[in-house]
Amino acid sequence: MMVLAAVVTVSWACTPPPIPDFPRLEVLPPDPAAVDGVIFLIGDAGAVESGRSPILADLAARIEHWSGAIARDSAVTVAFLGDVVYPVGVRDRGTPGFSADSLHLWSQIELLAGPEARRRGSLGLFLVGNHDWGNMTGEAGVRRLLNLDEQLAIGRAQGLRVRLIPEAGTPGPGVVDLRHNTRVIALDTHWFLQERSQRERDVFLVDFLDAVSTAPDRHLVILAHHPFSSAGEHGSLAPVAGVLGLKYLLKKSGTLIQDLNSPKYRDLIARLRTAFTAAERQPLVFAGGHDHSIQVLEAEPDREFDPRYQLVSGAGSKRTPFQDAEGLRWGARNIGYMILFLLRDEAVQLFVVTSDSDVLLCPAEPGDERVRCLATERDNFRPQYSSMLSPPRSLPDTTRTGSSPDSDGGSP
Repeated sequence: MMVLAAVVTVSWACTPPPIPDFPRLEVLPPDPAAVDGVIFLIGDAGAVESGRSPILADLAARIEHWSGAIARDSAVTVAFLGDVVYPVGVRDRGTPGFSADSLHLWSQIELLAGPEARRRGSLGLFLVGNHDWGNMTGEAGVRRLLNLDEQLAIGRAQGLRVRLIPEAGTPGPGVVDLRHNTRVIALDTHWFLQERSQRERDVFLVDFLDAVSTAPDRHLVILAHHPFSSAGEHGSLAPVAGVLGLKYLLKKSGTLIQDLNSPKYRDLIARLRTAFTAAERQPLVFAGGHDHSIQVLEAEPDREFDPRYQLVSGAGSKRTPFQDAEGLRWGARNIGYMILFLLRDEAVQLFVVTSDSDVLLCPAEPGDERVRCLATERDNFRPQYSSMLSPPRSLPDTTRTGSSPDSDGGSP
């Protein structure tokens, strides 16, 4: 009885403030002539279906547009930030569930299949999350990743530039240099939530430090499934509305292993910070998913080398709440994704595309109703937030942590 009372007391006392209401504005993307490259960031899209998911119709059109508008090979990259196949990754061929798993995965692979995306060699980077591991560990989980990689290999055989990064069953870092001034470093954060030897973790730190240190003049963009920080249900910043007292206690204790304050994830963050400090490099962006919302956070002022912008783009096919927190600059519960524009003057601009609608899937049965639904719901997606993350290299840097770089009014 005393335990129940304690739980109720915690639940009552820790009721969080309301979800903040951020303004949603119509913002205009930059002139294609000013753009050197584009990175799309979409996480947790593992429940999408081609022909039914409005977000796919919108995203495919934007990938095609920018692939053609920039008109240069390898200028467009699409980063899928883990949990690309719900509910348990890609099961073995011939087993129940394989058909549905393949549908979810190929619905995303085919985003790179448009004529302009093919012609210009647009790149699809697939990261994995806990669901892609089948929420398992060890060989059984790696098997699910190999099944996923097998499907990506089929895509490559069809001329699509899609790849798993990092390699199945490894923590990374997977490194991709985009254009002349941006380095992408991809991690498998679920790898760290498993039992690993001290040597394995130390080897990762050495490799990660090398990846960071050997890109002195490049923007650093780090990609993972679990974000660096979050104001959502899995985040370490605060409990969210509606969480029961018992779950709150478990979260605060680090018992919930998929939460960012679990001991193993805290160890990962500590190792990343060690590398950033040793290299004296502050990454521009750390982007993840895991929480099914859109969040733009800035580093805490006393964390000199933490990623300057910590993005959560996990609203590819599901929605969960978040709450206000220190460092949160903008957020939305709506389904959506993010875009990083790498500009020719070496500035980097963030755009957030979300829908005002609650519709995740249009009717299952083909016909006029589905066609109308897709057309209507696709039109609900629009850029609703923009921020200049890094200024032109030729100008003084005025976007250090603590400044106000947001430029919600549109293009630069």
